[in-house]
Amino acid sequence: MVQPSVAIRTQIPREAHPFLVYRENQLAFQTAMRLKARNPRMSSPIVTLIGGRGSGKSHLARQVHREVLEEQTSTRILHTSAAEFTGQLQRASRLSQIREFQRSHRENIDLLIFDDLHELQTRPEVQQQLIAMLDDVLAGGGRVLFTTRRSPGELRGLNRRLVNRCQGGVLVDLSVPGEASRRKLVEHFATSNQFILPEETVVEIARRGPQSPADLLALLLRLRQSRSTGPVSRADLDKYLAAVQAPLSMNEIAKRVARHFGVKLTDLRSANRQASLVTARHVAMYLSREIAKSQFSAIGEYFGGRNHASVMYACQRVNELKGSDAALGSDLDHLVSQFSQ
Repeated sequence: MVQPSVAIRTQIPREAHPFLVYRENQLAFQTAMRLKARNPRMSSPIVTLIGGRGSGKSHLARQVHREVLEEQTSTRILHTSAAEFTGQLQRASRLSQIREFQRSHRENIDLLIFDDLHELQTRPEVQQQLIAMLDDVLAGGGRVLFTTRRSPGELRGLNRRLVNRCQGGVLVDLSVPGEASRRKLVEHFATSNQFILPEETVVEIARRGPQSPADLLALLLRLRQSRSTGPVSRADLDKYLAAVQAPLSMNEIAKRVARHFGVKLTDLRSANRQASLVTARHVAMYLSREIAKSQFSAIGEYFGGRNHASVMYACQRVNELKGSDAALGSDLDHLVSQFSQ
């Protein structure tokens, strides 16, 4: 039989680096931590953390797991990922143990933490099992935390029922840390790894280094390994920082899109709904999300003070049409190729 202990994790996840709350991730942290309570102070006990690779969303999910177990040791937590869930389901199917699998993944779950929801886009049969599990957890008064690289509404192939459940809860974007927060992260990772860095080196890495927490950590570990004795040399620092390609800003993307479509940047950012501007604006919003990894709220504010839902619609629309609209596909290919140069 498939043992429930495979799914129910009672051990506190071990972390090489304690969780650090900085300004840009405070909202995500505070929202996720509400799930520690048995009756969260929110309209729906579902929180979805949205962030690109290395943004820290899974690290935050593990911190929720740790804090719940530290405060409520009897809480039953199912902490799994899309890959783990799929693999266990496939194994249960091969062994004709689907009922046992369902029982171990649905009964008496107080908190469900499900990482990498985006990986289920092409697995409708796994999504059906997840929906059933989700409904059972919620019916029993449980709470749910999802992590995903993109908003559920942007995931092509994701079951509409699953999208609706996520959108009925709280969606939180994990923001890219600003320079001040990156400095805190560099100091935090260096201390955790017993790696002494001069203040000027910390400042330089925060200013010129990668933006995501995971990439910052990877850079520090490479610097540490490259060092034989003594402090990090300026040559080593410059070599590794030169390999980091800073992402384009939303403003730069908008400028290039405006130039490509032959419109003014001020018109692109205005409330003007002229047909010739709508497509260009939608493309600029889509590329701001895909390339600059900007939050929906930040994109909406930049493009004429539009709301979160309007930006989501624009991104979804471009995503849906890019495969069937040859002209739009050509525009996107041309712009992306320019951005990569």
